[in-house]
Amino acid sequence: MSSPINPAARRALRQAKLARALSWLAAAIGLAAVVAFLAQAGLFAILLPREAPPQPRTSADQITATQSTVSGIDRQNQPYELTAKRGWQDEKVPSIVHLEGPEGRFRRGQGAEYTLSAETGLYDTRAKSLDLAGNVVLAQDQRFTARMEKANVVVEEKKLVSQGPVAVTFASGTVHANGMQITDDGARILFLNGVKARFDAPQAKGDANP
Repeated sequence: MSSPINPAARRALRQAKLARALSWLAAAIGLAAVVAFLAQAGLFAILLPREAPPQPRTSADQITATQSTVSGIDRQNQPYELTAKRGWQDEKVPSIVHLEGPEGRFRRGQGAEYTLSAETGLYDTRAKSLDLAGNVVLAQDQRFTARMEKANVVVEEKKLVSQGPVAVTFASGTVHANGMQITDDGARILFLNGVKARFDAPQAKGDANP
């Protein structure tokens, strides 16, 4: 028969159980504090696997190239060449090529060359036409320099049409208009709408100061 536990022993046993429970509670509170600290520090975000960033959507059949070049022979059997810093095929119309920094080099029937440049362009490979936009410059040696914002060029015919403001500088003067057409292998230049021209008259003989 077991001996009865005296009151002092009972109190000691209860105190031991209470101390053990308090120690477990303190451990749980400490663990929760550590977890909260790590979450705030972003450690869990580092340890968890990251989702791959979305990849840009591109068409498998889309053509993109740097330093694009198109060359050919026009209707006067003269060579021409179109270059661009970058070119890419249109996603909806495969025959359209977007050009960045296009530059063209053409030659007239008499052999004179002229250049054409712009900030951007759209080249239609079927119609052989070129739509230029942004600081369009057409220049032919010392003959003239024409500046405009937009222009359409039929490459094989060497025909240029601009329906906006145009400023042309010749060796003997300037012309400002709201439109211009260049046809007949570059031999005919027609200015349209609100034409303002200024030319320097050649100095007559004997008028020069001694």
